[in-house]
Amino acid sequence: MDHKMMDHCGPTTPFISNHPHQHAFLLVGDGAQFGVHMTQYHHEEHKYQLVMKVTLPAPALAKLATARARFPLDSFVLCNDDTDHFMVPELPARRRVTFKGNIFQGLPDLSDVDMEAPHFFPWDKARTIPLVADIEVTVERIVTFRPFAHHMIQPEFATYLLFGEGREAHMTNLQTARLATGPFEAPLFGPDYDNVMSLQQAPDWLDKPLLEAGVVVTVPSLRLNDPATGKHMVPNGVPFENGQKLSVLYRGMGESLPVTVKNTVLAATAVCNSDGLDLSPSSPSLIMSQTPKALMK
Repeated sequence: MDHKMMDHCGPTTPFISNHPHQHAFLLVGDGAQFGVHMTQYHHEEHKYQLVMKVTLPAPALAKLATARARFPLDSFVLCNDDTDHFMVPELPARRRVTFKGNIFQGLPDLSDVDMEAPHFFPWDKARTIPLVADIEVTVERIVTFRPFAHHMIQPEFATYLLFGEGREAHMTNLQTARLATGPFEAPLFGPDYDNVMSLQQAPDWLDKPLLEAGVVVTVPSLRLNDPATGKHMVPNGVPFENGQKLSVLYRGMGESLPVTVKNTVLAATAVCNSDGLDLSPSSPSLIMSQTPKALMK
């Protein structure tokens, strides 16, 4: 735990909280809109996996639909405005059901200086023009909420949450944020990866209530540790190609079940893992579509 995030309410008892902050959610879905929180294992404010269904104003939906039709493979990011900070746990606790938000298209160009700045937030109105600005976002429901625990062990095979609504489905990998260092070292967390992707269609083998609530599946074709040494591994680049057919196992067992990838929204080992961690592969990546030049200041 980051001790800087705790105040002491007595001689030995810490008071645990989070600083209200800005957060980035990958938007997926043409019909129902879902936001998937971008994680950071080394910042207390962002040590959460959260998938939520959101409601957007009709004009914002129309503008988003137009942009998606023109750029079907682009990533769209929902952020709370810099004037409306909150803690991620406020959303599942239902202390916050609305917030002032902006929708950005893609990832703006970043310099090494930007990436090294503490708590640097890429989607800043000073550098990037929102596709949709200053809207009220309503959190309709929480699909999943997972606070990280740093003792968790990475599974042998890639493990995903599969969720959606109607004829649309999406997948995001379940991350571990494991503590990688010993008691006499500065804490580093990982290695793991952050992946969000949409499927070509909701699987016909999954009942609708389970799809809407989300289920856990494994992808046995993607190993996360070396069978000979047991060393943790993370995918190099995009884990699965657009149009790739995957065999998944419901709850990690049973017969193989088919899904087909439509497009990757995010594939990252940068940002989520601690800087300085010995990743495998060793080159961190942050793969998503770039912000169009017309939306850069």
